[in-house]
Amino acid sequence: MTELPFVPYGHPTSPFCGLVILGEAPGAEEVRQSRPFCGRSGKLLSDALTAAGIDRTACLVANVFRFRPPENKVRHFFQTTKEAALSGNSRAADYGRHAHGFCRAEYLSEIEHLAATLRFASAVLALGAVPLWITTGRQSVTENAGLSLPCRLADLPVFPTYHPAFILRGNRGLIPEWQAAMHRAARFAELTHRQPERIEP
Repeated sequence: MTELPFVPYGHPTSPFCGLVILGEAPGAEEVRQSRPFCGRSGKLLSDALTAAGIDRTACLVANVFRFRPPENKVRHFFQTTKEAALSGNSRAADYGRHAHGFCRAEYLSEIEHLAATLRFASAVLALGAVPLWITTGRQSVTENAGLSLPCRLADLPVFPTYHPAFILRGNRGLIPEWQAAMHRAARFAELTHRQPERIEP
């Protein structure tokens, strides 16, 4: 695997509420602080969670890929069939094709680790296209935002919504809808979660 900066999951520091907040991949500030969702996007997310009545410290905050891709381009984790043939690298077709291509085989373990972790959760708040795709197989955040969808990695629902970086790019008018999705996900977790003995590291 290419040596890339690594950021672990942000495990809850309060009793786990059952909600996993899932992004795509870490950026520079997340690498610097060694935790997911910090910096401008993280502050916006934290403020929105608070406004929605959610204690971030009781959630598991994670990214699909725990490595920071070059130039923050999540495309790094994918390749088309043609690219795989030209490079001699293998691709993992197990989860189907994302808009960027198939997951590179060297990063399949990231998905497997996420699937193992989700066994301890009750709901996923999927922030952005890559989390939506890996948890449900669907592609469009706009078409699926606000829905409750079955997760293909574990027996729980996925609540897709926008990534905070998208909100920051001139889409603050979506904040009420964004917070409503957060509230629905947290409410479902609250009603269904059973505290596990431990969460996988």
